[in-house]
Amino acid sequence: MTNHSEALLRLLESRGMGVSSLFLESADREVDVGIHPHEVGSPQRIRFDIHVVTGGAEKPPEDSIDQVLDYEYLPAALDRVLAMDRPALLETLATRLLDEVLAPSEAVAASVSITKLDALEDGGRLGCSMTRLK
Repeated sequence: MTNHSEALLRLLESRGMGVSSLFLESADREVDVGIHPHEVGSPQRIRFDIHVVTGGAEKPPEDSIDQVLDYEYLPAALDRVLAMDRPALLETLATRLLDEVLAPSEAVAASVSITKLDALEDGGRLGCSMTRLK
């Protein structure tokens, strides 16, 4: 199965666009999220995977960080979102994160995947993914 990020890249490439992607993968955090009474006030291990498409695949005019979108903004965006008021839904968390990572003008699309790592006793994982084009 193709994940959201791969589908997004394929869509843009099919339109004849070269694409560049920044990403933050496997960023694990303890997050107080959930709708069930036993989840409230009990942080859970959550994994975040974020992919941001920044447009073409051309060489920057200069080999300098100020010529590109610095990928270090991704963990900072995640930290800002996690500092907001407690969400009940992963979908709320995902939309907040999409809003943050799509804020820079260079960002043209993004995909966020959020996974509860310990939600099931059999080791299975639950979560949600969202993708947005600007």
